[in-house]
Amino acid sequence: MRACVRSNSSHTQASVVVMSATEADTLASVGEGEALARILPLLPGSSDMDLGPGDDSAVLRTSDNRVVISCDMMVEGPDFQWSWSDPEQVGFKAIASNAADIAAMGAVVTAFEIAVAAPEHTPVVLLERLARGFANGITELTPGAGVAGGDLSRSPVFTIAITVLGDLQGRSPVTRQGAKPGDLVCVAGELGLSRAGYLELVAAAGDPERISSLKATSLAVSHHLSPRPPIALGPIAADHGATAMMDISDGLVLDATRMAKASGVTIDLDVSEENALIGGEDHGLLACFPEGCPIPGGFQVIGRVLPANSATPVVVAGFDLGAIRGGWDPFQDFSATNTVVSP
Repeated sequence: MRACVRSNSSHTQASVVVMSATEADTLASVGEGEALARILPLLPGSSDMDLGPGDDSAVLRTSDNRVVISCDMMVEGPDFQWSWSDPEQVGFKAIASNAADIAAMGAVVTAFEIAVAAPEHTPVVLLERLARGFANGITELTPGAGVAGGDLSRSPVFTIAITVLGDLQGRSPVTRQGAKPGDLVCVAGELGLSRAGYLELVAAAGDPERISSLKATSLAVSHHLSPRPPIALGPIAADHGATAMMDISDGLVLDATRMAKASGVTIDLDVSEENALIGGEDHGLLACFPEGCPIPGGFQVIGRVLPANSATPVVVAGFDLGAIRGGWDPFQDFSATNTVVSP
């Protein structure tokens, strides 16, 4: 059953009365219904929503006869740690990482479905703070989008699963498959800053005061915990003739390899900084544009597309990296292979 309470999609945070949870309230002590009644009013509704949370399904309007859809999960442990992240940061990051997938198709984000599974001892106030992080991410990164519904359940491991919907608004989707020899390879957003922040946090592990200081002062740590990818540039890139595009979630070389294989080309990168090459979770946009095509503001040229070399999908300044791709794979132990563990 869809775990939602009825609410009108036109409601805003300012127009409802939010019940306050005490520090002692947990999911076990208040139950699903009361927890949802406290959380849902904190979440924005979509301007494209005819029917919001509360029924078996939501109903959204779209200007296109197609819907772009993606989903992603964040699991405590491999994807975030409460000893590092505030709930607001976890919620913001979950929105950012999902919205980037829609932007990378050249679409505009319209709505999110958010499911959370948490241990029964989880304080309700933590879920309220998490919801505020969702709301902050939507307001800042995808204005006009909203939460259409979701689910709340119990799990021994805190897990967030988000499905995000987008509208192409008449555009053709920009896929990974369209890069052509001669195209310029460009990026929008940060490269390697998330990994730099991750390594700072790893170095401070076990020292809460040091971690607190880094969260307050380090730009890299802030970016790792709550990245702000250039979501609005996805549709702009599509309008400027991008031939291929994807978000950089798992590392520049690893994601460029995926694009090169999908397009049947080789990508030559002019990037030398290690974090920029192998760091993940920046969620910037990797895009290819035809040579001579005006590059939209916010993108910088970092390489060129070459004819396919079947053995070498990505080179760096002409140098073959071989099997070393870096990046993040939740099922691999990169520490044994000259590459890096998350992100």
